[in-house]
Amino acid sequence: MMTMFKKTLLGAAIAAATLVSGSANAAIQLAGDAVQVYGQAAGFMTVISDSDSENSAGAVIESRIGFRGTVEFEDFAPNLIWQVESGDANNNGAGAFGVRDTFVGLDFEDVGSFKFGRQLVAAYNYVDWPHTNPGLGNVFDWNNDLGVTFEDRADNNLRFDSANFGGFNFQATLSGMSTTTDAMVASIATSYTQDLFSVHAAYYTRGEYTSLASEEPKYIINDQGQVVDNPNYIKGGATTTHYANNYAIVGGSLFLGDVTLTAAYKMMETDTATGSNGQDAISATAQYILNNQWVFKGGYSMTTDADQDTDKLKKEDTGDTAITARLGYLLPSTYLYIDSRNYKMDNKDWSNSILVGAEYYF
Repeated sequence: MMTMFKKTLLGAAIAAATLVSGSANAAIQLAGDAVQVYGQAAGFMTVISDSDSENSAGAVIESRIGFRGTVEFEDFAPNLIWQVESGDANNNGAGAFGVRDTFVGLDFEDVGSFKFGRQLVAAYNYVDWPHTNPGLGNVFDWNNDLGVTFEDRADNNLRFDSANFGGFNFQATLSGMSTTTDAMVASIATSYTQDLFSVHAAYYTRGEYTSLASEEPKYIINDQGQVVDNPNYIKGGATTTHYANNYAIVGGSLFLGDVTLTAAYKMMETDTATGSNGQDAISATAQYILNNQWVFKGGYSMTTDADQDTDKLKKEDTGDTAITARLGYLLPSTYLYIDSRNYKMDNKDWSNSILVGAEYYF
């Protein structure tokens, strides 16, 4: 029931291939299952030609490390579970411990686990994997034209993950309540998996709430050095309304031996002062693994034009598109890859990039 270290570039199909070839590594046990260390050494080089015909090159390091454990007791059940995971070590502060999934919880045998801490919200599990790889997250994941930021990995997150009941499981989370419970984000997700297929669905919602800004000074000094009334002064501070928003996702995977196909449809919506706006997103991928080593993968994602308030007119040219391809090579606990990633965003010309990367997991 432990949350596994998310393998951004290695998915279920690739993991299966590595197991077949005997190349999968387990976490390093420091004190049996009670204390384990795990992580990845990973990064990629990239060359980008953006929509303004500017060229750039750089490197991104995605190396990170984590500790986790399952503590069993002789005369007590359930088991205690815990995890502390760093962010990517990019020398910008994002590599600190606790940036990624970090929690404490209890695991109830044949029932599920309850955890609290920094974790993914339930619906985001299926937005992220398998539908944003390779390089589709720019369009399918965090991108929208609704002015909304949906939670993905959240602090103060209460999460339940069910056990597997004959291929069926579900997840539920509550988060976003650190300032007020009116801002609660509720999310539920479920999946059903058999040998040839997996289907999943999830829903995310946050209700409307208000917040109070700090009170501005009643008087200010103008350009002439005179003390005058502040036109922005509101006694007690201004009230900001945070309108309700939600999304739903349905998707699945088809496992045809060495071929894996995935598809998903995401429907996003936000309330506004005059009604509501909506925008949809689509993702599709196809992957073929040759001789349990060579990985050939292509991806496509797009968003529709966003709605424009209550008249439901479309905001013209707000739809975005991603077309990506990957050639990968599997070695023991290691993945080498080269990507072509191509995006048409914000009604601009296409931007194109080449990535060359490597990942080692332990």
